[in-house]
Amino acid sequence: MTRYLIYVRRSYKEATAADVSDEMQEAACRALLPAGAQVRVISDSGGHHSGFSAARDGYQALLGSLAAGEVAGIAVYDLSRLARNARLMLDLQHELERTKVALLVANLPGANFDGATGRYLFGQLCLAAQLQRDLDSERMTKMQRSLFEAGRHRGHDPLGYHSLRDASGHLVHPRQLVIDPAEAAIVRRVWHELAQNSIAEVAELLNREGVAHRRTWTRDAVKDIYRRGRLYLGYVIEKRGREERPGQHEPILTEAEYRATVAAIAARTRVGNKPRPYRHYVLRGLVSCACGTRMRGEAHVQRGTERRYYRCPSVGCRARRCPADLVEEYVLATIADATLPTTVIDTARAHLSRRLQIPEVAVSGRQRARLLTRLEQLKKQHGWGDLADAEYQTQRDAVRVALRDLPDDDRIRSFDAYRARILELPDAISVASPARREELCRIVVQQVVIRDRQV
Repeated sequence: MTRYLIYVRRSYKEATAADVSDEMQEAACRALLPAGAQVRVISDSGGHHSGFSAARDGYQALLGSLAAGEVAGIAVYDLSRLARNARLMLDLQHELERTKVALLVANLPGANFDGATGRYLFGQLCLAAQLQRDLDSERMTKMQRSLFEAGRHRGHDPLGYHSLRDASGHLVHPRQLVIDPAEAAIVRRVWHELAQNSIAEVAELLNREGVAHRRTWTRDAVKDIYRRGRLYLGYVIEKRGREERPGQHEPILTEAEYRATVAAIAARTRVGNKPRPYRHYVLRGLVSCACGTRMRGEAHVQRGTERRYYRCPSVGCRARRCPADLVEEYVLATIADATLPTTVIDTARAHLSRRLQIPEVAVSGRQRARLLTRLEQLKKQHGWGDLADAEYQTQRDAVRVALRDLPDDDRIRSFDAYRARILELPDAISVASPARREELCRIVVQQVVIRDRQV
């Protein structure tokens, strides 16, 4: 059982950018623990983990261990490593007091947060940590805004540009984007292709021709270039295009090139409501590829036309996607045609009638009524103690067998009702909703296997 937890957090992306490294934090915490104590180290380093949010894997693991009663104490380098959010810290303090778990802080050795004075000290330290976080946030927001107003780019280098560096390879400040000739040519190529082809077609074309890129060309990669159109015109963008300012960088596109592609894409864009995001796949969960993998549905919407497919998600499978309409129509037609000829159904009905040997309805009804009355009497006698358990069960089972053997014209009526439903099935399928068709397939179909786009 884990006795002590050491929590380490470094909110910077680079290990060298932190004032206190993970190793230093851990060493300072271990110095607070008893010799030979069982220790578990939980870290939220290696990426940007804001202390204002509880959405941190390590922090959630700490809370889970605390709730499970697995720890006797928690050690941190300073309180702000746990969180820079007063609300989160006060909730944590409440849980620590409830579970009687000690909180050890390396830069406050001997600090005690119990009692009125301890709680006050804890609260003030938490507020100070949040104040520092809020001041840093406001400072960064103002800094980003001032860069935007000055026409400076923020974020990673976009395709077509790179940040200017000095002879030793260090960034030149203030940061300046300069055109990368090779990448700028790709940007112009993509922009011109979009005037004639869709985003998916452009991505496929670039991959087929082996055009160099940081990664494989995808729809999102091509779409990202289109969304950055104003940047390539020489502007800097804020709030997803709601604000823009003239940039300090040189443009890659001309105004005429920009407007021509935007107009071409607008002309191809369908006007009106988009298709509903939820689509019915009648054979959902029932279709399997020849490789044995369950196929999944996917839809492509292009120029106002929606096409549904079943596709094998297995990596390395070369099976082509299969049009969903063709597969579903084939399966539903097979179900609709799977009825016996009328003469065979009539013969089966006559055979059932002979086996039942239906007598006078009134006689059968009186026998059924007497047997049902007998069942009620047996139940009462057993409840009064007049019948032992074994004797009651024997007589009850005998009455139930007699009831089952009684001729029943209800079976003939049920047969006729089922026959009518089966014969009406083709018409019912043709007018049924997609949800109803899916329900029917789940009842009737066990599995559909597709090989070379054939069922």
